[in-house]
Amino acid sequence: MKITVLQPPYPSAATRDAAQACLDWMTDTVASFAPGEQDLILLPEYSNAPGLEDPALMREFAALDGRAFLGGMSQEATRLSCLVAAGVLTSKGLQWVNEVRMFGPDGTPVFTAEKIHLTDVEKTRLGLSEAGSLRVGEVDGLRYGAATCFDLYFDEAFAALAGENVDILLCPSYQRSETGERICLQAGARALDTGAYVIRSSYAIAGSETGARSLVAAPDGTLLAVAETEPTVIRAEIDPGLKLVKPRSHGQGPVEHRVLMEEHRRPGLYRPAVDRVRALDNSAFPKLCAHRGLSDACPENTLPAFAAALSLGVHEIELDLWLSRDGVPVVCHDPRLDRTTDGGGVVTEMDWADIRRLDAGVGSGEYWSGVHVPRFEEVIELVDHRAGINIHIKDKGPDGQLVRMVCDLVRHHGLDRLAYIAGHAEDVLQIALDYAPDIERASLIGQERPETQVERAEAFRCRRIQFSRAVTAAHCRRARDAGILCNLFYADDPESARDYLESGIDVILTNRANVLFEAGVSEPVARN
Repeated sequence: MKITVLQPPYPSAATRDAAQACLDWMTDTVASFAPGEQDLILLPEYSNAPGLEDPALMREFAALDGRAFLGGMSQEATRLSCLVAAGVLTSKGLQWVNEVRMFGPDGTPVFTAEKIHLTDVEKTRLGLSEAGSLRVGEVDGLRYGAATCFDLYFDEAFAALAGENVDILLCPSYQRSETGERICLQAGARALDTGAYVIRSSYAIAGSETGARSLVAAPDGTLLAVAETEPTVIRAEIDPGLKLVKPRSHGQGPVEHRVLMEEHRRPGLYRPAVDRVRALDNSAFPKLCAHRGLSDACPENTLPAFAAALSLGVHEIELDLWLSRDGVPVVCHDPRLDRTTDGGGVVTEMDWADIRRLDAGVGSGEYWSGVHVPRFEEVIELVDHRAGINIHIKDKGPDGQLVRMVCDLVRHHGLDRLAYIAGHAEDVLQIALDYAPDIERASLIGQERPETQVERAEAFRCRRIQFSRAVTAAHCRRARDAGILCNLFYADDPESARDYLESGIDVILTNRANVLFEAGVSEPVARN
């Protein structure tokens, strides 16, 4: 496989003209390539808005000049019949992210992955959103991962990438303040950590001891090609199937280095999230979602109810959210606290400190006295990637504040493969779609008329529909044909649960997950 890496001149003036000059350099350079000279071309971080520092200018430039530039790179991928990858500033709904995007030979994106670890400047001054999960993609039989600039410092992420069996890591970078020596050491170590080729593209900073050093590192840590500090193009030919093979231990037979590491890792000590997500991904349908936790046995929507459900191996938990007067996401089904606590009042009209003082357990018996109403973050910490979260938002909050806050928390805690926003109100789903389209949504709209639910779900690009007990096999078939998963609210006895599964339901919300598991309606999540 022929690798080509661009190291364009860094536009230090931070002006529109300087950024455009950098784009022109990359455009002209790629235009000079002939088909057959390369299989993969990599461009650096922020390649569609290089050198710019003002947030408004960066976004404007990326949306106009940068968009045209990426369109040109897409066309070049087709002309050259190769892969072209770059680090780009792009919008997803109302959020802006730092993304690796790779175009295939037909010019369409074949792999994208957002930056996991944002710098302080990216979070605060640039206002970017961090990735909600680690992404790996397969293209033509090879597995690609991404580690953008600052991501290279976090070795825990590379242990996870090793577990995903990546072949090639794309590393578009700035790293203008890091020494060239450390950049090279770091890249070689990360290649060794993952058993993958590390391909890094950065900007030239002529004569500097820091930055630059675009490179290609092999799985054994060897640097196959390294740029110095001047604008240039480097090339290397690699065999992605070639892995580091070494003795299993002194005097023992050979084994692939990555295989050896995976055999001896202790992920419970340092890598639980990735392995828990993998266990959930590998769980077969049908699945159970614990409605307000194990609510038939514990006080609903409380930490004990969720903990009990998790101990059974449920695939998902369901909870209900409101926003307190002082801006805390509160887990409670009703708009008022009267039914579920020893107090009263409207959640949205009370401060969190006052809600927290209430007893949410005493209504279930003296044994539960002292159990409190939880806030959403407490549930996230308890679940800790061991189950999906069905987040039923009852009211969007002032100007959509609750929906946006939930989206931010889902991404921050790496839950975008596990959590989804469920809404029976159109404004909740619309805000979620506009603000964070990558976070899944479940439509509860029109449960009284299931024959209309598919088109309502499609209007908000929902991946799930939550049907009521009026659902039929015909409704499920229509949803399946549209590529939409079918939730059911609800079934608590095994006989009715099996009837709904026969109709095509994928996920059953239940208050009695223990009973359904015991009857063999579903298999619990396989625990590590």
